Amino acid sequence: MLQTIGRVSGVVWILILGAIAIYGFFAALGAISLAEVAWLTAAVGLLAVFATIHFVRVRHALGDHRHDELARSVHAMREHRGF
Repeated sequence: MLQTIGRVSGVVWILILGAIAIYGFFAALGAISLAEVAWLTAAVGLLAVFATIHFVRVRHALGDHRHDELARSVHAMREHRGF
């Protein structure tokens, strides 16, 4: 059950990062006017704040020695993928 929640959570964070990247891409191209879609700008800004808080907390937790097993599993996954 917890593994499923962890996988779903990972997918959600990847989708959030994708949405932020797509918004940034179209904003950089000038395809959307930030003022015309102020509600979307606010929503993406809020998602960016939540993502930043989440990833800072994860980074802090991985630096804590109480989570050495989690850090080892993350490093093992990275080594398996070739990073």
